[in-house]
Amino acid sequence: MRICSIVGALVATFLFAGAAAAAPLSPPDTAYSATRIIEAAGMTMTGQVHYDHGKERWETTMQEMRQVSILLPDEKRMLMYMPDMGMAMEVGTGDVDDYGIGEIYNEGVKAEKIGEESIGGERTSKYRVEHDDGASMFVWITRDGIPVKAEGASAEGKFSMHLTDLVRGPQDPALFRLPDGVTATKMPTGMPPMMPR
Repeated sequence: MRICSIVGALVATFLFAGAAAAAPLSPPDTAYSATRIIEAAGMTMTGQVHYDHGKERWETTMQEMRQVSILLPDEKRMLMYMPDMGMAMEVGTGDVDDYGIGEIYNEGVKAEKIGEESIGGERTSKYRVEHDDGASMFVWITRDGIPVKAEGASAEGKFSMHLTDLVRGPQDPALFRLPDGVTATKMPTGMPPMMPR
């Protein structure tokens, strides 16, 4: 599994986390911001995440380049914005599937509740999630549906994600749009976005 696919699988689980046992999970209703930390393929990625009504913005730095991803499930697309280059790309559903986050457009991710734990002072339910590519994952979800931790493994190794500095509350709608004056170039089908592998 490529690093972007690992990240995508985790993102998909985070977007579709919810409070249901042995049933499809659904997106949380609670809007929030937090610091997201991902460890996978020998890399650690830290960035700010904003979530509100299914939309998600994740700001991080990869290979010394700032990168902003904006997931818009209702529009079945993802925007990749590179502030340092002043450019943006739009990725459609088909190519998003190739990068491991196509699951965000499905009805939900099925998971089995296996217990309850306290994570960072938050009461959570712990779920087991199995992915079609053979990867398995555990995810910890708060009472109001926010996934604060995930751990798993694939053929390429272990990966994890957790949130810190969690703040609940509505997010500025402008976070889920490109800055004024920036127009996204629509990527041709089959052409990958600029993400490390």
